[in-house]
Amino acid sequence: MPSNTSPIFKPLRKRTFEEVSAQIREQIAAGGLREGDKLPPERQLAETLGVSRNTVREALRSLEHAGLLELKPGSGGGAYISNGGVNAIKVAFDDMMNLGTLSSQDLMEARITLGREVARMACLRYTDADMAAMEANFEQMCAAAKAGNFKVRVQYSVDFHRLLARAAGNPVLAIMTSVLVDITMNFVRVLGEMPNEFVIDSRQRMLGYLRARDVENTVQEYTDYMQKTLRNYMRDTQLDSTELRSTRKN
Repeated sequence: MPSNTSPIFKPLRKRTFEEVSAQIREQIAAGGLREGDKLPPERQLAETLGVSRNTVREALRSLEHAGLLELKPGSGGGAYISNGGVNAIKVAFDDMMNLGTLSSQDLMEARITLGREVARMACLRYTDADMAAMEANFEQMCAAAKAGNFKVRVQYSVDFHRLLARAAGNPVLAIMTSVLVDITMNFVRVLGEMPNEFVIDSRQRMLGYLRARDVENTVQEYTDYMQKTLRNYMRDTQLDSTELRSTRKN
């Protein structure tokens, strides 16, 4: 939620973009800037801080790369404070994927391992509002599938995992789920959306298990669904399903 207070910036003695970045970080840490807040225009920042617009621009770009800012183009654009928790981690993971430090198998294992715990906790902790949101998401996904709009259907399917993570009641798990989902979607964008007709039946079963607070079947349904879905998108990746099944009651 954007803050109601105006950030206070001070002129700099040394004109470096690192010091500009440091002041903005300090404002975020102190609560003077919050997610959704818009920074003053480049020219105003440059005049206030006593630096050039190029220095401000370089600082903003470094903060964007760190996931703390979102730079929006256009007449209504500008530099906005973003959800650094998600974006900063996602940038790091993306870099590791691009460098080959992480493999698609690493991603699959992480998504299933984390998701199983998310499903377990969500089954125990979800609220009426959480369930209403997941059921509404399912109805929208079904409508998109019926209309043959696979792109929209995939987006609703992806959003379900974020709703499930939110229902787990742990913000760290919600952040990590969002990051892993976003990275997985990179594969989807490259390969294109697949029909995956089984998603409707699987999601319907899972909602039933969630309503009944049936933890074991909720976790197993999640595991089976994710294995099948990720295999469709990453056919060159092998995952030991026996090992995954053996830990389902742990």
